Order: sequence, then structure tokens, then C-alpha cells
Amino acid sequence: MHPFEVPAWEKGADIIEFKSVNPTGNGVTPAKKPKKKKPKKKNAKPAAKDAPKVKKTNGKFSYRQGCGPLAPPSASSDDDDDDVEDGIKAMHKVRAGRIEKQRPPTQTTKGGKKQLNLKPELAQAAVEAMEVTSSAASVATPPASLASKLQSELLGGRFRYINEQLYSTTSRKAEALFRQDASAFEAYHAGYRQQVEKWPANPLTRIIKTVKRLPKTAIIGDFGCGEGKLAQSIPNKVYSMDLVAARGDIIACNITDTPLKDQSLDVAVYCLSLMGTDLNDFFLEANRLLKLHGSIYIAEIQSRFEEVRDFVRCLAACGFDLVKKDVAVNYFYFFQFKKMRHVPKTTKLKPFSLKPCLYRKR
Repeated sequence: MHPFEVPAWEKGADIIEFKSVNPTGNGVTPAKKPKKKKPKKKNAKPAAKDAPKVKKTNGKFSYRQGCGPLAPPSASSDDDDDDVEDGIKAMHKVRAGRIEKQRPPTQTTKGGKKQLNLKPELAQAAVEAMEVTSSAASVATPPASLASKLQSELLGGRFRYINEQLYSTTSRKAEALFRQDASAFEAYHAGYRQQVEKWPANPLTRIIKTVKRLPKTAIIGDFGCGEGKLAQSIPNKVYSMDLVAARGDIIACNITDTPLKDQSLDVAVYCLSLMGTDLNDFFLEANRLLKLHGSIYIAEIQSRFEEVRDFVRCLAACGFDLVKKDVAVNYFYFFQFKKMRHVPKTTKLKPFSLKPCLYRKR
């Protein structure tokens, strides 16, 4: 029977024979050739030097060091350790924002000291400069500087003497002191200016700022004005008074007995001027000059107060009530009082004074 020959129907389809194309296929598609399996290579054991170390702790837990990019460097050699440490240090410096420049190696002598290699011209110039400096240092101190130093010491000693007299006597005796010696006032204020430079702040600056907030029509009396800086700093009418007049607009008088009329002032200022042992006379004169409800502004050194309440009682006896006080400042105390009643100057009061402020020789 020839291939692809159709037999009679009754003989069935079982006898149909087809010419086989691929005897191993299924007659429809050619069978694929089976792939040859390659034998698996046995993993070679890593060398002993590259193998990760396995550590055991008491036989319970074990771990081995990793080899990833974040793993710590292996301790293969000393050179590798140094390179890794240098890299880590450089990384930390970059993260911290610091860039350190490499310093050139310094040359040292046998004794271990640094040695600079200078050009001959620079070395000669350095030698000449050292010779000039040594010759200038050998010159003796000129007499002018020595004289100025002695004069400064004498001025400081005289200031301390006058200051002690002003704090330990009454205002009448202080007035007589300046009348006998016309140069004493200038010597005192020259030493006073040197002391002001050593203070942390000048209390007069704060007084000026306070008075500037008042109405410009307010009439002010500056008791113990010194050089009259308050009158030069504010637009108000100011009566500057002291034992000696440093300028033409200053009234030379005893501040316990001024030539001003009764109730002619709105404000009275005592900035470091409560000197003497008769402070009651100071405040009774202020009561005479101030209008009713007039204000007193006081600035004094902290060390002069033994008890602030005693000072407030003294002002109350002279007709003034405390409005505000600032005793938190380290060096100075500041007060504001208001006149609440008239008190005659003939009123007998218990004597009151503050501790003297004496400057030591330094």
C-alpha cells in the first residue's frame, strides 16, 4: 500500500500509514533533541587567607565577618589598615566640613628644633632688624614719661584725700575746703574722671535718659552737678549747682542753701552727690525748692547702703514717698521719690548719712 493512499471506508482508518519523518516524534512536530546536561562543578573551597573568619562565643552563637561594601576592612596587613584608617579620617573631615591643608614637612636639626631655610638676603635683613630692636630696648626711659607717671600718682593721691574729706565732713566744711584751695576742685574732678572710666557704666547716662522722657517744660535742679553735663544733654531749663562753678552757667553755692526761690523746681537730681554727714539738710532744701508732687531722682554707689529701708525712712521724714527703686544693678542703686507734703527746714530730724565711698590706692 502506497503512502497517503485512502483505503475503502469500511476498512477503517487504522490501516492508514504515513511515512514517518522523524521516527522519534509524534507525527506532528519534530521532536527536539535532548540537551546534554553539563556536569556540575564542585565549588572549590576558598583559600585560607580569603576565607571569612568564623568566631564562636561559648559554643552558643557564631558569626563570620562579611565581605560587602559596608563591611569593616579586613586586617590583611598593616599597610591596608593604615590606608583604611586614613580614608575613614578623610571621610569624617569632609562630613564635618573641615578641609585641612597638608603642611610641608619641617626640617629639624640634630637637637630636634625646627630649622628654616632662608635666602641670604632675608637672613641679613633679619639680623639687622634684631640689632635695631636690641639697641632701641637698651635706651633708658625718657624723663618725660617718668615725670608723667609721678604726676599721675600725685594726682590720684590728692583725689583720694579730697574725696575722703568730702564724705567725712559736713557740706559747710567741704565748702570751706574749696575756698581755701582753688585748685582742689579741679584736682578732685580730674581724679573723678579717671574713676568713671573704670566703672562698668556711668549712672549719669541713665539719669539723662530718664529726664529726657519728662515734658520739656519741666524745670530741673542738678544738685552737685560737677561739670554740668546734664544741662548740656537735655533741652529743659536746668539750674546746675555745685560748690565751685566749672562754667559760667553753673551756680557756685552750697547745695543745702541755694539762692533759688521756694517751689521753683519740678525735678531735683542727685547723681553721686550725696556727700557729707548732713543728708537731712540736703533733702529739706530739696523739699523747699520742689513743687508739690515734684520728683527726686537719685543715683548712688551700692556699697554706701547698709540698709535701704533706713534711707527710705530718711526721705519720708523729709516729706518724700518712694515711687520706684532699682537695687538689682551690681554697682549703683537708683531711686525715684515724690514730694507729698511741705516740711520746713527748721524741722529737727535724726542725723542721717550714708557710708563713705573711699577709693584705695592701686
